[in-house]
Amino acid sequence: MVSGRAARPGRAVWLLVLAVVVGSLVASEVADRTPRTNADRVYALAGDFACPVCQGQSLGESDVPIARTIRSTIRTMVDDGRTDAEVRTMLVDRFGEDIDYTPTGRGLTGLVWVLPVLAAAAALTGVGLAVSRWRSAPAPAAASASTDGGAADATDGGAADTGRSGRARLLVGVAVVAVVAGVLVARTAGDRLAGDALTGDIRLSTRTLLAEAGVAAPAEADALYTRVLEIQPSNVEALAYRGWSRWRTADGTDDGAADRATALVDLDDAVASDDAYADVRVFRASARHAEGDQAGAALDLMVLDGLNAPPIVGDLLAASRLRQRIAGALASDGELLAALELLDSGLDAFGDVNGDSVPDSGRAALLAERGWLLASTRVPELVERGLASLDEAVAVGPTDPYALAYRAVVGMAVPDRSDQVAADVKAFAALETPPADLSAALVSLGLLDG
Repeated sequence: MVSGRAARPGRAVWLLVLAVVVGSLVASEVADRTPRTNADRVYALAGDFACPVCQGQSLGESDVPIARTIRSTIRTMVDDGRTDAEVRTMLVDRFGEDIDYTPTGRGLTGLVWVLPVLAAAAALTGVGLAVSRWRSAPAPAAASASTDGGAADATDGGAADTGRSGRARLLVGVAVVAVVAGVLVARTAGDRLAGDALTGDIRLSTRTLLAEAGVAAPAEADALYTRVLEIQPSNVEALAYRGWSRWRTADGTDDGAADRATALVDLDDAVASDDAYADVRVFRASARHAEGDQAGAALDLMVLDGLNAPPIVGDLLAASRLRQRIAGALASDGELLAALELLDSGLDAFGDVNGDSVPDSGRAALLAERGWLLASTRVPELVERGLASLDEAVAVGPTDPYALAYRAVVGMAVPDRSDQVAADVKAFAALETPPADLSAALVSLGLLDG
């Protein structure tokens, strides 16, 4: 009687364990996964397929042309709303099943997921039965006493039958749970990509790595950006800043030309990943300008003007005078209209943000450059329009050194402008830190004492 009552709690515990296992598996199957961005999905898919022409590298790890092309195709499909299954089917159909690192949870390949679960369940069952047999073994005294009567033998025989029946039911129950678990694992793990954690999140915090890279030395920053891209090959911030870092340090390397080319590839990939990311437009425009591609540089800045860029981007452009330098290069190449279009695009962007009536140093600088380029043609009508832009520039930014210096130089050739020229030179000389190149130009023209 006592042994029978003791057996019931044991069976209850096993049933509770089985219920918890089944419930957990079902909950993990039906629970919503953490939403992933398109970039996360592209990374996961690229890491889940082998490069067709590489040894031991995934599409996400390889940088050969075909891998880059396939990653671009995956990105396009994801952006078009295609599912992971559709992307997987496309890749398998085109390159064969060998390209797929992750076996599916269907058909015979599903055994890859089911068999380990069955093996683990069998091992746990064996341990459980051994422990149960050890706990239910009769003590020696009780065993000798049971030999004194047939009724005791019959009772022991019935108890043994009951024990065998209970163990059989337990084995059946464990086998059912193992099969169910295997099927659920096959359905979830077979469709879960290599880059996914159990919750669907990225295994490493790319945000932490990017923050570390932002304050690291160039070599360390490059390594950190590369780690981010190993996790998320289409991470636009890592691509943009790794490309920009490599571009700025290329002159100090043994093969600067090759390093600059590699940097431009990163910048191009960043634009392909997210063409609305403002930072990369500035970086690529600067690189293109240095490479002599003024039309491409101007296009990047004009696209930037249509974006909702953070204020720091405008501050960067103003401090570097990148737009003015690109416009000047275009004008020198005989592309005056393209130069004016670039400057007008920047002026329109300032107007959208600040309002045309609001004084702004950035707006004054663009107006000054516009006036200078028009006046430099020496075509009377264009010179007149240039002076009008310079007058507006000084009105908007009375202390802008370029507006003052340009208007003083242009005014020298215009009658009745001598007083204005003297006032502009005086205002320029009163500036605390005027640009050295402008000061040298005014000195060479005799407008400013050396």
